[in-house]
Amino acid sequence: MRCPSCQADAGDAARFCPSCGAPVIRASADDGLIGKLVAGKFRVESLLGEGGMGKVYKARQVALDKMVVLKVLRRSLQSDPRTVARFEREAKAASRLNHPNSIGMLDFGQAEDGSLYIAMELVAGKDLHEVLGRDWPLPEARVVRIVSQVLSALADAHQAGVIHRDLKPENIMVEQRRGEADFVKVLDFGIAKIQDTGEEGPALTRQGFVCGTPEYMSPEQARGAPLDARSDLYAVGVLLYQMMTGLLPFDADSAVGFATKHLMEPPPPPRVRRPDAVLSPAMEALILRALSKDPAGRPQTADDFRAELLATQGGARAAAGTARPAGLVTRADEARATPQDRTLPIRLTREARTRAGEGDAAVLAAKRSIAAVKWVTAGLVTAALGLGGFFVWQLLSTPAGAPPSQPRVAPAAAPHELVVPADRRDPTQAARLEREGDMFHRTGQLPEALLKYQAAFAADPTPALSLKLGELYFQSNQLPQARGWWARHLEDERASRARRYILEAIPDLALR
Repeated sequence: MRCPSCQADAGDAARFCPSCGAPVIRASADDGLIGKLVAGKFRVESLLGEGGMGKVYKARQVALDKMVVLKVLRRSLQSDPRTVARFEREAKAASRLNHPNSIGMLDFGQAEDGSLYIAMELVAGKDLHEVLGRDWPLPEARVVRIVSQVLSALADAHQAGVIHRDLKPENIMVEQRRGEADFVKVLDFGIAKIQDTGEEGPALTRQGFVCGTPEYMSPEQARGAPLDARSDLYAVGVLLYQMMTGLLPFDADSAVGFATKHLMEPPPPPRVRRPDAVLSPAMEALILRALSKDPAGRPQTADDFRAELLATQGGARAAAGTARPAGLVTRADEARATPQDRTLPIRLTREARTRAGEGDAAVLAAKRSIAAVKWVTAGLVTAALGLGGFFVWQLLSTPAGAPPSQPRVAPAAAPHELVVPADRRDPTQAARLEREGDMFHRTGQLPEALLKYQAAFAADPTPALSLKLGELYFQSNQLPQARGWWARHLEDERASRARRYILEAIPDLALR
């Protein structure tokens, strides 16, 4: 059997794909739909998943020879008017949506045996839950790129009168398309609420009945109160919190425990919950505002939320499909958005540079020229200060009237070889200088960032700082210095998660 996620051969008995680790769901021998033609349109090929309401299959739309997802309601539930109405509502909700980041519904109907089905587009890629498990920590720029698309899909749904009510990582697919990284599809409007319908029929949720996933549930949803679009925005706040910290804002051992905390407890700030998480102050403030118990304290629309999210990255260029293509993630994005030695920056690929176009190339070249001038200037200033200090030392150390003698100059140790005794280290000062260096780095002032990081290293030589210094020198194409700093980092941090990246960038370090 082939893995439904990566299409690798998963063998005949494995429960997990040996290639990508995704769960492999096997149809039972008595699954009567495998190989059958449903409604004369869809030939069922394999089982993708199973839930309380029914089964989800991978099928081929015969007329177009196109792979689709087929969701089939359990026959045992077809006599329940409430369940049937909910299933039909999912189809209606999906049919209202016409947005590139929302799942597309292709067909809805009844099979020959009376089973109800929904046919939807098949989305390649992995759900956000898998992405977090595989790639966390995520750079802040990547988080913004993914969540801005989720918000764009929600804005369209809310405009159509549809509230999702069950937004969570498992309902967000992330696909790596050619030329478009992290393309998002929002799935599963199975418990969506259609606000502006005047249709009569069975009540789909009883008064005070709570539906949704407790970990992502807004306070008003947890208490069974009437909902509006801002309930979905609370769930987006939980998603952002989880993507930036790798943790949920609350821990509990039951659904009631989660609901109670969403109702009663203020969320701890992300940096309190996860001190090693790296996120901008603007991002942290936005997350906490989205998690306001009072809907009036949150962003009021998905479009407002998206605009504020993009503003945390300095504007709309951080979003997918804007002036900077989604695939362009700069080394600076990665370096400022990953925690300490977990930083795994990625370079602009040749393909990405081509996609950027001549206009972006010109801007990039201009920025590089300015950066080069800054580096040269910083080097000249540093050299001048060093020579000046040397001559002052000579004047002060030579007795009056004594003839000048040739100084004995001991070879100076390279900066990356600095050793500071434990009793002379100053972590507080180092942290302050590192934050100032991060600020300069975020604004593209690399020489200033370099000086701050070096001063911080002199105060407290940590592996995180040697990693950043190596990265700065590598960005400026000063490979000998980058080699020295990264060698120091790998020596001090044997289990560094940046090892693979460093050795790919400078292979000869593997010989040391």
